[in-house]
Amino acid sequence: MKITDILGMALKNLFRRKMRTFLTLLGVLIGTTSIAVMMSIGVGLDKTMEEQMQRYGSLNTITVNPYTYFESDGMAYTQPSVKTLDDKAVQEFEQIDGVVAAMSEIRAMLKFASGRYIAYVDLVGVEPAKMQYFDFEVSEGRLLNEDDKGAIVFGKDMSYQFYNPRSIGRNGVIMFGGDNNEEPPPVNVLEDKLIMTFDLSYGESYGNQPGSVRRKTYKIQGVGILKDSGEHNYSAFMNMNYLKKLIKDNEREERRIAGSQSSEFGGYAFYSVGGMGRSSTKESYERVLVRVKDVNRVEEVQKKIQDMGFACYSLADARNEAKKQFAIIQAVLGAIGAISLFVASLGITNTMYMSIYERTREIGIIKVLGCYLRDIRGMFLFEAGMIGFFGGTIGIGVSYGISAVINTIARGFIPDVPNAAISRIPLWLALASVSIAVLVGLIAGYFPSRRAMKLSALDAIKNE
Repeated sequence: MKITDILGMALKNLFRRKMRTFLTLLGVLIGTTSIAVMMSIGVGLDKTMEEQMQRYGSLNTITVNPYTYFESDGMAYTQPSVKTLDDKAVQEFEQIDGVVAAMSEIRAMLKFASGRYIAYVDLVGVEPAKMQYFDFEVSEGRLLNEDDKGAIVFGKDMSYQFYNPRSIGRNGVIMFGGDNNEEPPPVNVLEDKLIMTFDLSYGESYGNQPGSVRRKTYKIQGVGILKDSGEHNYSAFMNMNYLKKLIKDNEREERRIAGSQSSEFGGYAFYSVGGMGRSSTKESYERVLVRVKDVNRVEEVQKKIQDMGFACYSLADARNEAKKQFAIIQAVLGAIGAISLFVASLGITNTMYMSIYERTREIGIIKVLGCYLRDIRGMFLFEAGMIGFFGGTIGIGVSYGISAVINTIARGFIPDVPNAAISRIPLWLALASVSIAVLVGLIAGYFPSRRAMKLSALDAIKNE
């Protein structure tokens, strides 16, 4: 028989018993939909978790600290690393296979001021040339340049941290500008004049007491505002080399003030509130960020850094643990959906057996005419496969609709994440679901097709 004859006879038989074919196809549709929707919830939760984690840092980034963790008597402690987190260590990190870049950081808490507004700022010294490797992107202005000195790049929400110290609420709470960032910030950090100082009492009433020492202020200029990143929203960034210079300048200032106060108080040095910025006694960085090219190699690189004697962590640690949990959830949900598809396979098997009983005479005639047994088997397998294919394809279409409904309802319960997608059906899941439906159809049709092949031609012809 020609393949077109086999296909024609198979399609003719499917349409001969329309209601039975429809009900069998409906079972496959429900089974496919169950698997796709159940699995989509697991995929959606996993993806949503990963997106939320990326708001607090890149999954490709490892953070190296200058201290190590250890436990004793059930308590967690930290101690300095055996090796110093210095330029030599940074170079060693960059030589690790798979590492794109390693960027060191120093930090200082300073006071920024613009007119009557002041703000406590976590100022981070970074290497401008390496910012591009660590997801620093500006929504306004530009990033830092190598020759920048007083240039500052602000986190997205830093401009809202400026406040007027005289604007105190009834309960003594400082009234910050901008309610959920809906109002304009009190200071335009890119256009207004800005100064900064290591004197954390600057602009406060308690810093203007008699005998208090005035400290240096430095002119600065905002050159950029970063995009929303979660991790960097409440920090400001400066060229590391310039910040080092300022820190050393402040240390000299502190020693001078301490010396003058020591003389004034008979040899006893009293440090005022102002000198609380940062004091560095050794060339060690606060932390080093290591960018790995492939997220799947983060764990490998992290292990190498730990073997070098440094403590480090990454969001990939939490991601891997979460993925293990979601894998279990996906397996459970997939198994629930698979039960429906298994029931549908029984329906296909029953339909094929009923078809054999109704077409016994037809099968006998085909055999007498000298057709190959494989043609008979192919005809029944094609019928079963078509039921699986059409049921699976329509089921995926229904699954996308159900997925959209689930996400619409979920967004009503998660207002903080307007684009939350609890249910996601990627292309691989859609293709896998249809393939499984076709495979189940073929398996369900295999045993009926073998029965048709074994029928005696003479007995089949005699059958009425």
